[in-house]
Amino acid sequence: MGSENRPVSGNGKWFLLSLCLAAAAVFALLWPSIQDWRDRSDDTTVSAVELQIKSLTATDKKACATIDGTALERATTAVTGTYDGIDGTNAVFIADHWYRGGPADRVLVSSSSTQALSAALKSAGLDTGRVLIASRSGEILMCGESGPYTPELGALYVTTYGQGDGG
Repeated sequence: MGSENRPVSGNGKWFLLSLCLAAAAVFALLWPSIQDWRDRSDDTTVSAVELQIKSLTATDKKACATIDGTALERATTAVTGTYDGIDGTNAVFIADHWYRGGPADRVLVSSSSTQALSAALKSAGLDTGRVLIASRSGEILMCGESGPYTPELGALYVTTYGQGDGG
């Protein structure tokens, strides 16, 4: 007796039907996400990494060691960017090269208040021009790891992370 003469059991038909219905249900649930993905334009998508900043106290400043690769190595985020100003409670930086973390188009830095934000940015030298920002667990490192872009600090980033400075 060949397999073509055997009747198909009802259980097999129900199993196949349930698989088809499950696949249709999954597709129906995913359809809005698929449409969003298809309609998305990568040119208009702006992403941002959000960080916190706090001014160092006098005691904290005394505890700061000389900046070196070991100090920078503890950073979870390291980026070169350009200060773009304060927008509400955030300082906005346009990122141009990620050493660690990212990638994102912008870095948003916030503090407990606009005054605290301005003071912390000024004390770290992050309130104008091109800067280097290093952070750990979302908090900007303030013992010299972050600051205005200088050839020396830029070279330290390149040495620590083993990549070019993007500019």
